[in-house]
Amino acid sequence: MSNDSGIPDASQGQQFAHDRHTHFIESLHKIKLEGAKGLVTLNGSAAIAMLAFLQALVDRSTFPAFKSFALPSLSLFLIGAFLAGIAFFFQYAYVLHSFYESPGFKVWRWISWGLLVLSAVAAFAGGSVVVAGVHCVL
Repeated sequence: MSNDSGIPDASQGQQFAHDRHTHFIESLHKIKLEGAKGLVTLNGSAAIAMLAFLQALVDRSTFPAFKSFALPSLSLFLIGAFLAGIAFFFQYAYVLHSFYESPGFKVWRWISWGLLVLSAVAAFAGGSVVVAGVHCVL
């Protein structure tokens, strides 16, 4: 709405700012969820690839030496996939509590972000263990 002089009312500016803020928050949620999906896929695929690699090494003489690197890396990949998977539930709790403006809703946001960061660290650490194992053993 505008007044007689053609200047927009203050309520229009407030509505525009609110709509812009809402769109920004929705975009952040979408980016975060896509990142979480990527981390689940990355860690899960790495765990499957590690199992296939171990199967290929079973009959070789290097298997016992590489096994000490493979099991920790496999564990890290599985933990990373699990952390990214449960981050969805904490993100849901954050959105639900922020909608109802619960007092501690920001705690849920930090938990979900923390889980995603830990998942990324687990993927990196698992990959590092594999590289170290390949370098040392093979």
